[in-house]
Amino acid sequence: MNKDAQTSLLLSARAAAELCGKSPRTWRTWDAAAAIPRAVRIGRSRLWRVDELRAWIAAGCPNRRDWESQYQLISDN
Repeated sequence: MNKDAQTSLLLSARAAAELCGKSPRTWRTWDAAAAIPRAVRIGRSRLWRVDELRAWIAAGCPNRRDWESQYQLISDN
């Protein structure tokens, strides 16, 4: 795991893919297919929340629609 994934709150597509053990190309394909959590947009950057990615992995990597329902329940508590 790279230093970014250990210390940052937000990760680039490359760092998020690395955290999940996938290539950046696979990560972007999954994003286009709504298979991963939604990115945060800051300016022109698309970034992913580290805590959300870890929770998504722990939940078994559900698709975005299912994940957003689950994550809303988790984050409300």
